[in-house]
Amino acid sequence: MAGNSFLQEILEANQNFRKKTNVKTFEAYRENQSPVATMVMCSDSRLQLEILFSETINKIFVVRNIGNQIMNNQGSVDYGVLHLKTPYLLIIGHTNCGAIKTALTDYSQETSGIVSELNSLQLPLKNFKADFSPFLWQKAVEANVDFQVSWALERYTTLVKANELAIIGLIYDLSNYYGKGFGRIYLKNINGEKEPAALLKHNFLQTLSPEEKNLLVAPSVK
Repeated sequence: MAGNSFLQEILEANQNFRKKTNVKTFEAYRENQSPVATMVMCSDSRLQLEILFSETINKIFVVRNIGNQIMNNQGSVDYGVLHLKTPYLLIIGHTNCGAIKTALTDYSQETSGIVSELNSLQLPLKNFKADFSPFLWQKAVEANVDFQVSWALERYTTLVKANELAIIGLIYDLSNYYGKGFGRIYLKNINGEKEPAALLKHNFLQTLSPEEKNLLVAPSVK
């Protein structure tokens, strides 16, 4: 274990950050935070904020766990949505998700903590059997994102109906499953609407060109 070099990397990165960050930046948010989105995303190391945003400090309130689940961190999600009043709740799943794959197997020999978190995936994955073909594995990933959106819709329905909150489900394609290139983000669900044809016409996308809409919305894969 090259502990010294790892800590040196952390130190150098932090020094570089401080050098390029104006003191006034810290003064703007040292007393309070004002993020525009609460984001629930998988803990997977291949999924990071830079796939979506170039600047994230004081912009994104991040909640992470295996399988991008709301119920495993309900208090943190509530804090972002209800206390910080972020107008967006983003739920991001990803292709080749290990948590989804493991949840479709016998994971009883895992630690109690892992078992507890994977148990929460049994409801969104109740219609799936263990089958690790790319198609069924990804359909399980999509089903989980849709389930998390529906869970959030039920909990925050008053805010959604008042147009104070939008709940958006996204998929990060790190394996080119959808055939449009590696590393692309796709829109999967907006406030419960998940059909690609309807999403393309959604008013959230009205400022996008047809080409941009087709890049953003996940295609149907039969």
